[in-house]
Amino acid sequence: MKFLRLFRSQSTNTKDYVKYAVGEVFLVVIGILIALSVNNANEERKLRKEEKKILLSLHSEISNNLNSLETALLEKKIIIDINNEFLKYTGPESEWKSESKLDSLMYYFSVSGWNYVADNGVLNEIINSGKLSIIDDVKIKNLVSSLPQQISQIVEEDRVYRDDLHQYFLPFISKNYKLRNFTEYRELYKFSKSDLGKSKFKLFDNNLINNLEFENILTIQSIWIKFSIEMCENLQIKFSRIQELIESKYDDVDYDRLNQDLEEGFWG
Repeated sequence: MKFLRLFRSQSTNTKDYVKYAVGEVFLVVIGILIALSVNNANEERKLRKEEKKILLSLHSEISNNLNSLETALLEKKIIIDINNEFLKYTGPESEWKSESKLDSLMYYFSVSGWNYVADNGVLNEIINSGKLSIIDDVKIKNLVSSLPQQISQIVEEDRVYRDDLHQYFLPFISKNYKLRNFTEYRELYKFSKSDLGKSKFKLFDNNLINNLEFENILTIQSIWIKFSIEMCENLQIKFSRIQELIESKYDDVDYDRLNQDLEEGFWG
């Protein structure tokens, strides 16, 4: 009987120890899970803070790009309008009867290689440093990831057009038109006059507009520039859409003073 009482006592102690040990393990596991959860929450907050910083920086950069695009598009559309005015009068034995002076229009034609120059500092950092992965909005991420290729295509098309302008269009014009004459129509420099006076060589306006090669150059130029305009307008739409998504995501931000906040490190 004494043995049985001893056995029962030891058995009870063992059960109590097991319960205690299981409780200790359970508490340790819960502690680890809580620590991991807190750590993950802290890391997530850091990522979301970094995401906000880069997206607001991108929003600011896009504003600069939209301004540049607007200027480039304006210049390209002016060239199209001028080419259309030229094409009204090209042909055999045609005469220049436009209300616009030929010299004033030739300025735009001769310096028509207007390029869109992108401001890509933030975009390149997002793409090249792998920060694209921390953007959790799929729509924004997809739009941002497609920007480099689209911008590169515009830059390449503008480069090809400028090559044609310098290697083909301008050599032709320099043989058939007095380039000096257009310098009075637009100031190129801030601190000095562009006007170089009138050429003393004798060339007539009709010689240019009666030339089939000139008409062909106008046609090629218009095709290239219209294609560039379409690509720039598509990029403009994409830029605006990205900004709309960012503004929707962070509707508490004062976007009118965003640049100043970024410069002061407010989102850093």
